[in-house]
Amino acid sequence: MILVIDIGNTNTVVGFYKNGKILKNWRLVSSHTRTVDEYWIMVKLLCDSVNIHVGDVRGIIISSVVPELTNSFIKMSKVHFNIEPMVVTNDLNLGLKLLVREPKQIGADRICNIVAAKKLYSLPLIVVDLGTATTFDVLNSAGNYIGGSISPGLVTGALELIRKAAQLHDIEPVYPQNIIGKTTKEHLQGGIFVGHIAMIEGMVERIKTELSTQSVYVIATGGFSEELAAHTDKIDTTNINLTLEGLQIIYHLNK
Repeated sequence: MILVIDIGNTNTVVGFYKNGKILKNWRLVSSHTRTVDEYWIMVKLLCDSVNIHVGDVRGIIISSVVPELTNSFIKMSKVHFNIEPMVVTNDLNLGLKLLVREPKQIGADRICNIVAAKKLYSLPLIVVDLGTATTFDVLNSAGNYIGGSISPGLVTGALELIRKAAQLHDIEPVYPQNIIGKTTKEHLQGGIFVGHIAMIEGMVERIKTELSTQSVYVIATGGFSEELAAHTDKIDTTNINLTLEGLQIIYHLNK
């Protein structure tokens, strides 16, 4: 059994895999104030709640875009599991080439996404990850990474708008009944939620044009992927656990 840890700016996801199958995963708040021992206690209690025995863990792999928290989980792995964890970088065997100028700057989560997507889906493909940022990552027909794009995430953009506009208030980002809203709440929902969908649709079409083909498989992952995908035909499938799948694939490629 292996423990996979995906550390993001907003959330940290921990999960357990056995024989290539996910047993359970949980989403935690990425907190800089928690100690190594506190993270261990949280993981241990979650495992106990579903009868997963932490003593059965034989390997740990970490994907992180938050260096401070990377160190916390490395220490947790060494102290409480007595395991030296594998940390995802571009130097590992990924089963594909990173055909960009600065491969070291590619986020570990994006690396995991493309590794999993190559194994699970048809090529060429686009991975749309809806997190703190909305990212687009592209694999060509040979299965190699040729680049991508980054835009503000759905919630990130909404919070920034609300923060800077005194008369706007917090709203739940859901698809509105009408795009032509009749209230400020409907205006925000239309502009933020539908506007984000329109951005994704436009980016997907422009990427397909650059690839000179419309036969491109599009996978969405991240917290809002299923809700957004329900309102567009530009996304072929969603996989909320794509990053975790990539983690366990990378682990087995390099163990």
